[in-house]
Amino acid sequence: MSDPLGGVDLQRGLLSDQIYDIVKRMIKTSQLEPGEQLVESQLARRLQVSQAPVRDALKRLSHEGLVTHVRHQGNFVAQYSDEEVQQAKVARVALEALAGRLTCGRLAPETRSTLEKVIDEMHGAVDEADLPGFRELDFRFHRAVVEASGNTYLPRMWDIIEPSLRAMHLLGDPEFSGDWHQVADWHRGLLDVLDEGDPDAASALFEAHAAGTLLDGETPVG
Repeated sequence: MSDPLGGVDLQRGLLSDQIYDIVKRMIKTSQLEPGEQLVESQLARRLQVSQAPVRDALKRLSHEGLVTHVRHQGNFVAQYSDEEVQQAKVARVALEALAGRLTCGRLAPETRSTLEKVIDEMHGAVDEADLPGFRELDFRFHRAVVEASGNTYLPRMWDIIEPSLRAMHLLGDPEFSGDWHQVADWHRGLLDVLDEGDPDAASALFEAHAAGTLLDGETPVG
């Protein structure tokens, strides 16, 4: 009987995972800009590895939508058209509105404590002018609400759209010139509405937040 794991190169797999994490982090933090070419040989030399695990990592990033492979030209950090940006927004709005509705009234104490800590850390990131850190906290907040919905499919759906949201800067837009402390406070409002026992209100607020227009006319970025 043949070994189903025969021929699997575990070391290569581990290298591929590490390279995937490194390149993904560089895209998320804008160290690699949309449209920038990712040359396998250059990345391999820089990371002091062979090209095979680099190729595997780039294929994975391409599958997630963070990297675009162009035949005969190579790999590039993904760019998105205005239409694709709008489609990503529509998907996010629908997902967050549903997550807000389902999570309302069922937020576990430990989850609420985690979200409160995230908001506090957001304010700390603002004080330190750490926008990449703020963006990560923003994503952590919204992912936690999606997970708290109790619907096992919503986190999977979030995983599908999150790479696009990151690449398009639809959360924590670096071009936002307003008060980032206020952005953190908007998340406090989202947290509070989950405790109020009104699923319609929670859904409406999360929808408005994700759509980019809060109910009072403000324009959120997270």
